[in-house]
Amino acid sequence: MPKDVRPDIVAWAKWAVANRSHFHYAEVRPMPLTLKFPIITDCSGFATWCYRQAGAHDPNKLQYNGRGYTGTLLTAGKKITMAKAKPGDLIVYGPGTGWHVAIIIEPGPNALTISMGREGDPSYVHVNEDGRHPQTVLTYDTALAWPPTPLPGK
Repeated sequence: MPKDVRPDIVAWAKWAVANRSHFHYAEVRPMPLTLKFPIITDCSGFATWCYRQAGAHDPNKLQYNGRGYTGTLLTAGKKITMAKAKPGDLIVYGPGTGWHVAIIIEPGPNALTISMGREGDPSYVHVNEDGRHPQTVLTYDTALAWPPTPLPGK
């Protein structure tokens, strides 16, 4: 059975918070998917970047071509309830193709996420702090798909 890389997705998101000076916010495509600084990305690019570094399948189901966005994350993910969320799942805020996405790192009724929503991020944000609705919780194939990028310092 392939290794589940959920802990690695979360580890990369936490590493990014601890190293946020290397990250800058902008909506760019193709989204950056390597560990080359500075990393200039938006919310969906950040979530995809964490999955890529961990060695998971592309949550956009686009073979990491760099063209994903919240809409492709919504289409590719399986909708679940917040009660079934696990670390590494995503939450999309807003109607239609969504306004924002964050990575769930501690599930629960007021889940703790890591969000890349503005300059100065990524940062820790509880779901109730964001407050946007509707909220769509999504899960993905988090089995190891290829060799992950080694976490710096490990």
